[in-house]
Amino acid sequence: MLYVITAGRVKLSQVTADGQQVIVAYFGPGEGLGIIMALNEQPYPLSAEAIEPCVAIGWRREVMLQLMAGNAQLALNGMHMVGQRFAQMQSRFQELATQRVERRVARALLRLVRQFGRRVDEGVLIDIALSREELAQMTGTNLYNVSRILSKWEHAGWIVSARKQVILKKSHELVALAEDLPTHGQ
Repeated sequence: MLYVITAGRVKLSQVTADGQQVIVAYFGPGEGLGIIMALNEQPYPLSAEAIEPCVAIGWRREVMLQLMAGNAQLALNGMHMVGQRFAQMQSRFQELATQRVERRVARALLRLVRQFGRRVDEGVLIDIALSREELAQMTGTNLYNVSRILSKWEHAGWIVSARKQVILKKSHELVALAEDLPTHGQ
């Protein structure tokens, strides 16, 4: 099945052979899920979980293939989605393989800001419920490391964190850290 989310937000995750959960991505309105599986006959390797009430439109694989066969633009759009996801996965793999944890956490928060950021009085709120454990699962680390990093950033005045909530106060500092540029607060 291919789904397009029209309202709400979804978390995609996978459980490893040893039982650890890895969060692959979050998706919101206008984003599609399952395009790669709609184009082949492999079982979907990820679990999708609505993190808030959702509405989605879905098409079975056979219907998608039939629609794509009759509409070149639809097929090209599908291939564009596949290409974007592939590039995202390559980037995430490179991050996990080569970057220190603090930089990965900064990049993850900035990705979430681009998707779900909303300006508030204190800064930019990541407008999804996000626990420290989930942030650890997104960045290939553990709860201890994420808690230590967020506490350090909070003490420096870069963020404000509360239960399942993060507000970026000095996003420029996180951008500098994510891009491995010199920061003012360190």
